[in-house]
Amino acid sequence: MKNATGDTKNKIIDAAYRVLAEQGFEKASTKEIAKQAGISQGLINYYFSSKEDLMFEIFHLESARYIEEMNKISEIPLNENFIRHALAVPKNMVHQYPDWHRLRFELFAIGLRSEAGRKEIQQSLEAGKQQVLKSLNMLPLKESINKKALASIINVTIDGLALEQMADPDFDIDTAYLTLIDLLETYLIKN
Repeated sequence: MKNATGDTKNKIIDAAYRVLAEQGFEKASTKEIAKQAGISQGLINYYFSSKEDLMFEIFHLESARYIEEMNKISEIPLNENFIRHALAVPKNMVHQYPDWHRLRFELFAIGLRSEAGRKEIQQSLEAGKQQVLKSLNMLPLKESINKKALASIINVTIDGLALEQMADPDFDIDTAYLTLIDLLETYLIKN
């Protein structure tokens, strides 16, 4: 029975992800999510107290997947091109996972209206910041650099560049990332 419970919940989450990505939070209905999942609408209410809670569950799961992708940075050789290769990971994710980014930004807006949402956003931002900090700790940075503050700046910059790309398909994200790379390289200790 436990497997059936997990399967049903996963069906709901998968269907909700598709519906929310296609229609957005406001237009998405639990009726449509249930239809896509092949279940009764009442089962959604059994597993999730609200559509918002379902969206936060998706956000939580997708944030974990995002961190998994970002963990690939630790596999990049530490050399003079490390920053360039490391920043290619989140830049490429904008193109690989546009639905995820669309949902992420929608969740930011929705999340700011509720305490539970703010906590989800805080956790996601903190996880991203810690991921960036892990990479910064690998680099020979000047001693005067506040790595935690720099990690926050890089983390929100990555989100901001993704948002700009989503809002404006003509935005030159490559040039923006090259500029970010140039800025970050000024913090490196040169031999």
